Amino acid sequence: MIRRVVAGRSSGVFVGRAGELSALLAAVGAGRTHLVLVAGEAGIGKTRLIGEFAGRLGGSAVVLGGRCPEFGNAGVVPFAPFVAVMRALLRRFGIDDVAALLSTAPALAGWLPELAARTGSGTADRLRLFGEILTLLEQFAARGPLVVVLEDLHWADDSSRELLTFLVANLAEHDVLLVGTYRPAGASEFRGLVAELRRHPGVETIALGPLTKHEVGRQLAALLGREPEPGSVGRVFERSAGNPLFVEAIGGAPDEPLAELPELLLAAQHGLPEEVRDLLRLAATAGSPVPHELLQAATDLTPAACRSAIRQLIDHQLLIAVDTGYEFRHILIRQAVSGELLPAERIALHRRLAEVLRGQPDLVAPERFGAELARHAEAAGDLRLALTAAWSAATAAERSAAHPERLEQSARVLALWHKVSGAADLLGVDRLTVLEAAVDAACRGADIRRGIEFADAAVELVSTVDDPLRAARLYRRRAQLRNQTGVGGREDLDRALELVPIDPPNALRGELDAELAGALVFSGRSAEAGAAARAALDIADQLDLLPLAARAHAYLALSQADSPAADEHFTAAHAAAATADPDTLLTVLTWEAAALVAAGNYERSIEVIREALRAAHASFHFAERGPILLVKWAQALEALGRWAEAVELVDDALTDTLPPLSTAALRLCHGRVMLARGAFAEAQSDADSAAAVLGDTAWAGQYRLENAWLRARLAIKYGELERAAEIVAAAFAIDGPTRHPREAWPLLTLAARIPTDTGDLADGLPYASPVDAAYRATFTAVTSGHTDAWRQAVTAWHDLRRPYDAAQAQLSCAVAELASGNRAAAESALRDAATRATELAAAPLLDEIAQVATRARLTIAASDHTDNSTAPRTFGLTTRELDVLRLVARGLSNRQIATELFISGNTAGVHVSRILTKVGAASRTEAAAIASAHGLLEPDRAG
Repeated sequence: MIRRVVAGRSSGVFVGRAGELSALLAAVGAGRTHLVLVAGEAGIGKTRLIGEFAGRLGGSAVVLGGRCPEFGNAGVVPFAPFVAVMRALLRRFGIDDVAALLSTAPALAGWLPELAARTGSGTADRLRLFGEILTLLEQFAARGPLVVVLEDLHWADDSSRELLTFLVANLAEHDVLLVGTYRPAGASEFRGLVAELRRHPGVETIALGPLTKHEVGRQLAALLGREPEPGSVGRVFERSAGNPLFVEAIGGAPDEPLAELPELLLAAQHGLPEEVRDLLRLAATAGSPVPHELLQAATDLTPAACRSAIRQLIDHQLLIAVDTGYEFRHILIRQAVSGELLPAERIALHRRLAEVLRGQPDLVAPERFGAELARHAEAAGDLRLALTAAWSAATAAERSAAHPERLEQSARVLALWHKVSGAADLLGVDRLTVLEAAVDAACRGADIRRGIEFADAAVELVSTVDDPLRAARLYRRRAQLRNQTGVGGREDLDRALELVPIDPPNALRGELDAELAGALVFSGRSAEAGAAARAALDIADQLDLLPLAARAHAYLALSQADSPAADEHFTAAHAAAATADPDTLLTVLTWEAAALVAAGNYERSIEVIREALRAAHASFHFAERGPILLVKWAQALEALGRWAEAVELVDDALTDTLPPLSTAALRLCHGRVMLARGAFAEAQSDADSAAAVLGDTAWAGQYRLENAWLRARLAIKYGELERAAEIVAAAFAIDGPTRHPREAWPLLTLAARIPTDTGDLADGLPYASPVDAAYRATFTAVTSGHTDAWRQAVTAWHDLRRPYDAAQAQLSCAVAELASGNRAAAESALRDAATRATELAAAPLLDEIAQVATRARLTIAASDHTDNSTAPRTFGLTTRELDVLRLVARGLSNRQIATELFISGNTAGVHVSRILTKVGAASRTEAAAIASAHGLLEPDRAG
């Protein structure tokens, strides 16, 4: 017979963990670390370590804490730990200081009623909310070290995980230290986030293992108030496996037969009066933490008796008091208490809690009410109440921009719908409305898979006859979702357009026309794109819709990128976007940059890209808009021959997790530079990486053509001409040149140099832009071999300021000049080509030039200049790292560095980490001092 073993009390003595505690203390203000993740199994001592850490800090740092509730990752309480942190911040610094740092009607007012009373409530804008939290943390950290503790992150809701990722990417190391605890065996969603977060250089992990045998002995001594009996330490160590919570549970009677874990954890409640144990069961059912007012309202005890019962539970170390009420000392204890309940007891307790919450909704925080009521009502079998509460929770989540939680509660409503008679009458909305809410939440929360599932269900339910506009909106949503999967949403977009009349003019039709224009222009159908964009612009003008007008002008400019009208449309787009939202301005700037690169106006494109990146940083849209802008910047630098900058930019960008197309485009850019410099293995690796990302989806056609060019060029370098011809033929078979003429021209020009049959593909291909015209001139020169044609090609590339292409054309021109007997012209062309190739460090091209000169017995003298921009400097710092170091010395945070250098906060952190390692500094301040002592803060040391 297994006898109960009475659980010992917590000793209150901190045992072991000296190394882990030192690591946490060292991270405060150290400069290198801005997130420490403490991992460990249940009961291993994560909370105890954090408590000791906070206590050791004393008044040297402000510590704000928040905990993820057990049911948080079920969509119950959005942003739960951060709401607690912001409320603690408000208590610590006061309403006056907080309000002074925020604009009128801030988004945070939805979390803080005191702030709403002072400033008014703002709109539920997710990025604005994130930006306000970031601002408050940074500004208060400027007054002194600030530590934010987030416990039980394995239960974090989706919104909290997104906010944590945002803060890690944007907070400067020396401003705020985030500390999070989690169980490695917890939710799979958080394990995936941990893997992503650990890529950041400022993220460290601490794994808490079991206590040693000696440490178990010290814990036992503290628990017993004396040295343990000989031999008992070994027995407790073996039975507890070094888990401190289990040591407490069995330490008082190490020789007793070992009970099951739940029985051990429940031992402390034995001997308590039944009404006290009933209150413990009620608390376990309510969840942790539970407000005092809720416990009081749900129990039959008098206020005095309730307080007495709670005191006994705290004295027996089953509950602990916290700011928001009471928590179980450990979640395993709550689970053990709950697990002991009979099904009928559990249902009765949930029913009681649901009844109390329904009658007194102010017993819990407003953001928790609907979700908590839905949970208790559903567990009690009151599905009608659960349905209405879940819909209320979904509505509340929408107000707070908690899109994942809105999706979860909408999904709960849909799951209950057919179980509740008259659900539509009960909620006052039909099932389709709930599906629309789920689709909208999935779109905004980037849950593409579930969004498509709900959109499919909604499309099946909606009537295109009775409610065509509603159907059109759903088809449009599904098109947007499908466009993000690679499947493409063109069919849904066309269906939506069929359902929305042109007359009378309406905003929905305008938006659909604009989206059609975007789909057409990026598939190479410029004329049709222009017509759709003009239709959108007509509606925008008639209805005075400036954001729509801005996008329509931008798409018109893209459809006419090779004509002077493009500039006029971009000017008009800027004027319309000036009074619109930041997202519209970013859209205009992004497409303007793309058009400028396509037209060969590279210097101007870089100016626009810098402006767009500044706007993206300012509006916290860098993660969304930055990747495509960085792609265009890299392409412009590559074309201008500024290869060292291009390579560094690509390396920087790829330290972040980017969308697949952006990753492929950057890899291809890097691969072309590596090919030109003779690093063929690296170029091949880039081509292979890009191919793996691109696959065979329709939306990747232009990049597949670019990759085909790179792979064919590599095949030619290896002497595999037949393989090169196969690559070209296969590429054009999948992605015809007329769909993507800008990407087709380089491949056609290359194909003209090898034995491949491309027929008359070039005959009908447009070449209105200067870049296309330069490729057309080169194609004509390759196929004709005439010196005049080659001279025209050289001039075209020279005018575009593309030195590598000009040098290649000069080499071919020199060969043609030699064939015609004009040795002087050939020598001049070779000399110019050699100078350009030397400046670019284009070793393979230099070898070809030398071979031609040797065969022709010509002497050429090229400049001795070589590209040293990536050569090691003092301490081995690169040019970019020196730039970052100078900004560090000026006291700029990572986010400020990122804005200054047009990179992401994560990339800035990577550079700072590398700098500290290279110069051997333990902090940013020390690195600045070393830099100053060695003269590294002087700009001329970069060269």
